[in-house]
Amino acid sequence: MKTLIIRTDKVGDIYFTLPYINSIRKAYGKENLDLLIAENIYDHFAEKNYLYNNIYAFPKKGIIKKILLIIKLRSNNYKHILVFDGKDRSLIFSYLLKASKKIFFYNKKKINSLLKIFFLNKKKHIFVEDNKKETLNDLFAKMLSHLKFNNKTIDFKFINFCNLSSINFPDILRERFKKYTLFHLDERWFSKYYIKKFYDINLTTNDFIAFINTFFKIHKHNLIITTGFIKLPFINLLKDKIFTYIQSNFYEYNYNNCKAILVENSTLNELEIIIMNSKNMITCHTGLSLLAGGFNVNLIDIIDKENDNEFNYQRLTSHIKRYSKIYRKEFNELYKDILLKIDQ
Repeated sequence: MKTLIIRTDKVGDIYFTLPYINSIRKAYGKENLDLLIAENIYDHFAEKNYLYNNIYAFPKKGIIKKILLIIKLRSNNYKHILVFDGKDRSLIFSYLLKASKKIFFYNKKKINSLLKIFFLNKKKHIFVEDNKKETLNDLFAKMLSHLKFNNKTIDFKFINFCNLSSINFPDILRERFKKYTLFHLDERWFSKYYIKKFYDINLTTNDFIAFINTFFKIHKHNLIITTGFIKLPFINLLKDKIFTYIQSNFYEYNYNNCKAILVENSTLNELEIIIMNSKNMITCHTGLSLLAGGFNVNLIDIIDKENDNEFNYQRLTSHIKRYSKIYRKEFNELYKDILLKIDQ
């Protein structure tokens, strides 16, 4: 039952799809499962070879590269091809590949609803429409229902667990950090660096320091602060005010026998490990939120109210058991709401 999974969008979308990829892997065997993902995240997932047999990078540019990839994949004689991303490019690409059955996730408001007419054999080509009402979990389960195996149990712990000792965490801190809350401080907290129409949280260093100190007084356990992949002036201001350099990309701040550790410029692999070992995770909604949900981390998800009305985050997070949604507001008020949602 050799199967190709196509998902050529962002890392968070891969995280969301991995439980279903795992379900197929368990049914058909790792040796029968190949992945085609976006070129820019290929290197990270290429390390997770316990998930698949072969992994391929979808070229962002270059028609010659795409043609060569099509020739290579056509030789694999797939039984099934599943397109999870609903992208026009993925439907067109899959049209040129050979398989006994192709199953597509699609949006009738996009061009791919018109591309359906080229897939004439309705038994061979199955389309599952994103109706914007059902959760994505239910819609993806519908896709898998067209494969002849039992897919009722989906495991959302979709990557292997690793403890903090597997990353370059300072030795003097490892023993202390068996219990901590994670605050992922990336560009999403700042509208001007992310989506300008989102409510501006107006995060200042004084308010953030007040949050850290209040957190320690109330919850009395350690805090890890991770950054995103965009360098923010805010992080340098924060370091200048309260943090002391330890080593490499690690900084510390001590208050009432508790530590806040700032981990700057983490790799995606390091972020995964820090998330899966945390007790709580505070983040402006990101693909990493889905990883926290899979490891039963208490997730405090900061989202934009207007975007929620339009997009409905519940469709993405319905499977997460320990989940709190808080709408964006001024940080001097927002952090008080956050503190109420943290588990001891």
